[in-house]
Amino acid sequence: MLKSRLGFVRAASLRAAPITQLMVVAVLALGIGMGGHAWQKTVGGETAIGTAVSAAMQSAPGRAVATAHASISASVNRALVPAYNSTREGELEEGETFAELLNNSGASEADATSAMNALSKVYDLRRLQAGQNVTLSFTRSAQSDILTGAAFQPEATKEVSVARTAQGTFTANVKLIPVVRQRVATRGEIRSSLYEAGDRAGVPHAVMASLIRIYSHDIDFQRDIHAGDSFELLYDQPTTAQGKAVGEGEIIYAALNVGGKMRPIYRVMFSDRTVDYFDDKGQSIRRALLRTPVAAAHITSGFGMRMHPLLGYSKMHKGVDFGAPTGTPIFAAGNGSIAEIGFKNGYGRYIRIRHNGQLATAYAHMSRFGSSMYQGAHVNQGDVIGYVGMSGRATGPHLHFEVLVNNNQVNPMSVNLPTGRNLTGKLLADFHSGQGRVKQEFASLVAKKAAPLPPAKPGVIQASTSSTYARPITTVSPSCGLRGC
Repeated sequence: MLKSRLGFVRAASLRAAPITQLMVVAVLALGIGMGGHAWQKTVGGETAIGTAVSAAMQSAPGRAVATAHASISASVNRALVPAYNSTREGELEEGETFAELLNNSGASEADATSAMNALSKVYDLRRLQAGQNVTLSFTRSAQSDILTGAAFQPEATKEVSVARTAQGTFTANVKLIPVVRQRVATRGEIRSSLYEAGDRAGVPHAVMASLIRIYSHDIDFQRDIHAGDSFELLYDQPTTAQGKAVGEGEIIYAALNVGGKMRPIYRVMFSDRTVDYFDDKGQSIRRALLRTPVAAAHITSGFGMRMHPLLGYSKMHKGVDFGAPTGTPIFAAGNGSIAEIGFKNGYGRYIRIRHNGQLATAYAHMSRFGSSMYQGAHVNQGDVIGYVGMSGRATGPHLHFEVLVNNNQVNPMSVNLPTGRNLTGKLLADFHSGQGRVKQEFASLVAKKAAPLPPAKPGVIQASTSSTYARPITTVSPSCGLRGC
């Protein structure tokens, strides 16, 4: 404890100070004695008092007094303003670098550089996008802020962090965030579109896109779906501990009530790991071609004679136009190889896929082609081959879609297309058995939506809405339908 005329200062930092600092009283006394001696020599006016004081302060005892004073002041400051930790949230702005974010948040240039050097060993900071949230940790001591760490989550399943070590350097780490698979059951009524109904029910967009793609074999979403129709859906969704859906969910069971008629589908995985969807009779819903090769689109012009919007006269329209926003993905209607790709007159960016010796499909007015698309490339049904646009002769963004049989365009909405495989014998019996278990689980999960959920355990996700109930599962049987889920 150091006693002074200003009062008492009690602090661990002072008690731990070297004993030599606590002897400042003696040093001050010595300094005063020197000053008095110098004053006596200058009473006669031969030496100015300022010169005497300056000489005294330049002497060894004087310098000791100044050093002790600075050390005591620093110790008092540390005692009166103790160090504390603080956390700040930053957001990467458009055009801002990670180093600028650190500097703007209060980190020194040296600390920012050291932290970035450590981070660059585990993550490419150039991949960060504007809007990325960053949590920064500081220790405030006296009047300075010292960066002690930073953390951000560039992906739902990944956290990148950097922390100051005891030696003052920085070390970085990447932590994978655990994901649980969650079984979700939901149902909803269609008011304007199936996509909108799924959105209201909280179904992830990727799951809804998959559902539309599956039913695109058999349903014309522009003509068949009406307000008042409904849907049921059972799917597995990877989810983070914060309840955020990640990756694509797997549809186990779905049913569309279209015009009062239920059209259920069930997922089946075969022994060779291939997956297909079947109706309740065990018949594959897959057709040789998708009738709607673009998600969430609406028909703006059908097949047949029409007044051309640009040319101003009647002309045979040898395809179907699907209106959709620019950039909407376009899917390959069936398996095949690209026979033609490039810019083709009024068609704009154009792709023609040959599916077999007689059947082909064409896609026009794209804004751009999909990656790895070239003449001769093999594509599978549902692959993204391009994106909606208005290249060529077009009044707005849309996909012009053609089906060609023996090089002659036919109506894509009425052409009779072959179906996929059908289940028979023991496979069909197993399918019916698994079908019953899946429907029972769906009904059980939906029934729980009205009941309060039990308290959630750490790491276990539970979610419910007025139309949705979910339960966490540790393992998922991939053979839903044949052996159940």
